[in-house]
Order: sequence, then structure tokens, then C-alpha cells
Amino acid sequence: MKGSQTRELEAIVRVEDLPPVSLPRSWLGEGSIPPVLVAPESESQVAAVLERASQEGWRVRPAGHLRAPLGGGESSPSIILSTRNLRKMVGYEPADLTFTAQAGMQWTGLQETTRERGQWLPLDPPGVRGGTLGGVVATGLSGPLRQAYGAPRDHILGLTLISGDGRVLKWGGRVVKNVAGFDITRLTVGSWGALGVVTAVSARLFPLPEADLTVLVRAPTLEDLLPLASSMALSNLPFSAVELLEPLHPPLPGGAPDTAGTGGAALVLRFLASEAQAREVEDRIRKEVASEASNTGGSIATLWGEESADVHRGLEEWGLGSELVLRLSLLPSGMKTLLEEARSFAEICSAHTSLAAHMGWGVLRVALSSIPAGGDGFAEVVRRIVSLRARLEAAGGSLVVSAAPEALFREVGCSGTENAVSELVRGLRAEFDPAGILSAGRPLGGLK
Repeated sequence: MKGSQTRELEAIVRVEDLPPVSLPRSWLGEGSIPPVLVAPESESQVAAVLERASQEGWRVRPAGHLRAPLGGGESSPSIILSTRNLRKMVGYEPADLTFTAQAGMQWTGLQETTRERGQWLPLDPPGVRGGTLGGVVATGLSGPLRQAYGAPRDHILGLTLISGDGRVLKWGGRVVKNVAGFDITRLTVGSWGALGVVTAVSARLFPLPEADLTVLVRAPTLEDLLPLASSMALSNLPFSAVELLEPLHPPLPGGAPDTAGTGGAALVLRFLASEAQAREVEDRIRKEVASEASNTGGSIATLWGEESADVHRGLEEWGLGSELVLRLSLLPSGMKTLLEEARSFAEICSAHTSLAAHMGWGVLRVALSSIPAGGDGFAEVVRRIVSLRARLEAAGGSLVVSAAPEALFREVGCSGTENAVSELVRGLRAEFDPAGILSAGRPLGGLK
């Protein structure tokens, strides 16, 4: 069967060998026949592959540079379709602060290109540095900079999407005021390939900030820092990020002392602005947090420039390599509840646990290095996730499984129960992917 499929694909695009052992196991699926890898060099090739796959019922898993995905979906794809050969900057208008680039352009390359003109796209989801522009759009994930700059869907002006049956669809444009197809553009961002394969993206840029300031407040636990973090998130200080981390990784740069003890927790306050504004804010922050830090037995460190940037570059790798990553959400006022739930859940797994709380928007990420592989331990993990998801949904929140072994995804799924928009979602997927070959098992908009 695979031989016939390969021959048919080779009439459209070159079929490549899967990378060796370095390829994450989750890309290979659980079928008896391993998938084939194609990396089209044009939108027409992407369209032809998807059209043929739709006709034959071949499951397709979209990919960028074959990094381990943060998220579930089809566990036994027939084809891995990589956009890594679609990596050109199609158009860049520095005066308009806009650009259009192909989806396979690596994130670091995009930022280097725009940085030369004093501009950047301020997004920092986990794993972004090794990813692609299309990956950032498809996952729709946010990092600490969402506090000031918003989520990916707030910056995408338009995109080109190849539907599951091979249609080339273009939404929006490269002009900030152009709203044609805006709703579909926003819906595609964060759809995890459920509507099609993104091949090009238009987005707006921002001027690079003159100064990069981070104030770190250290304490033994996140709970010690929670009141201060809540007040900072609600203050009138224009923070670019307000994060709670346990433990802080990487360690403090420049040999800055950690008087809070071994590891501990940290409140990370970042401010990106002009030099004069940053100096003024630094004075205000230190005055406002000094007494609170003293009460928790912690310490304060102020980092500027590259030292500040180094801390946040480390955060871009948060959670990567963990066997289980959960995303818990409630209203920002419910962060104490989320921390209590996370602590309780982590007790059942004898594993290293990392916590990252996005204070301004009520999200707590929980990463565990490992979970029980089977038996009663695995069953208890399943039971706890199902129970915790139900409690959070009842309170208006959610639990998303961002990364996990395939066996756990099969038991608990990625997102929660169906809701009032499920019928609309099914209709959209049927319109864009009538044969259902893309991102099976992935709820549309499963992650924001």
C-alpha cells in the first residue's frame, strides 16, 4: 500500500526519507506503516498533494521543521507535509510596518531580517525560536509578551491557506486597515491545521524598544509571590510581561545572587520602552516591591539589555522536552485556585514539575518531566485530568493538554467537552476539509 502511495506522490513532489532517530516519536505515529515525508517547493505542489490525499483518504499531518509539536492530533498519519522549503520573504514594507512571508520561514530568520530595520514581531510562545512563522500562526500560542502585545491573531493581517481538498484560499491582506476576510483569518490562527495548510502570512510589525528591563523578585514558592504578582498585573505600570515561574530557568545571568535559597520561585516583571521611561519605571517598581520582597524573605535583581533578554529567551524554551504539559485557565483572580489544583495533580507523579503563570490573563502552564507509563499510576493520571477539567469548565475555565504521550491523548483528548459552537465548528471543518484528512482529533481552536 505504501509503495503505491509513494509512487503517486512522486508524480507530484519529491518524497523524502524521514530523519533518523532524532525525529520525535510523536511524528511517526502508531500505525504499522510509517508515514512518508514530503516538503513541497510551491503552493501548487502543496495543493496537488492535499487534493490527491483528499481523494484517497490519506491522513496528512502538517509540519514545519519537524520539531516535536505541542499538541495532539492524528496519531497515525500517512503523510507528513513539511513547509520547510517555503521560506521566502515575499514582501517587506518597513515604512508601513508590514510584511508577507512564506510559512516555512524560520522564526529566527524573520526576526533577524526585521531587526535590521529596527522592527520586530513581538510574539514569544514556547518553542518559538526553533519554529516557523507558519507554526506560530497554526498553533496560535502566546507567551509572556501577550501582557502588552496580545496574541498571534491580533497581529496577522492575512494569510494563504490550502484547504484539505487542495483549494488555494487567500484571506485578508498586507494593509492594516484591510479587513476583508478578517474573521476567517482569525479563525485560522490557532486552528492547528484543522482547516488547511498555511503557506504564506501577512502581519504587522512594531518598532524595536530602546530599552529592555527585567525586575526579578525571588522567593521560596509561587504562593509567597502571588499577592505581589496580582497587584503588579493590575497596576498602572505598563509592563510587557508579568510572569510567575517555579523554578526560574535559566538561572540568574551575570552571577546575580539568589538569596532565596535553592531554586525557588520568581516574579518576572519586564518593561520594554525608551531608556528614559525604563529608568523611571525601574525606580517605581523597586519602591513598590521592596517591602513585599522583604516580607517573603526573597530578593530583588534588576537586569538590563542582553541580561534581561537572556532570561526571556530561556522562557521561550519553557516546557519543551516535558512528557506532559497542561494549560489551565480561569479568570486572573482564580490563579490561587489554579496553583492549588496544579500542586495536587503534581503529587501523583514522581517527576520534576515546572510552573509558569501568566498573571494578566489567568493561565497556568504545568510541565511534568514524566508520568507513569501504565497500570494504576497511568489510570490515576487520566482520572485526575478528567476530574480537574470538569471542575475548571464548571467555573468557566478550561484544561488543555498541550503535550502528552499518545496513549494519554487517546484517553483525555486535547480540549474539553463539546460546547455550543461545536456544530458550527464541524460545519467549518467539513467545508474546508471535506474528506477529514487534516488534524484528526484536534478540536478547532483547541489552544489560544
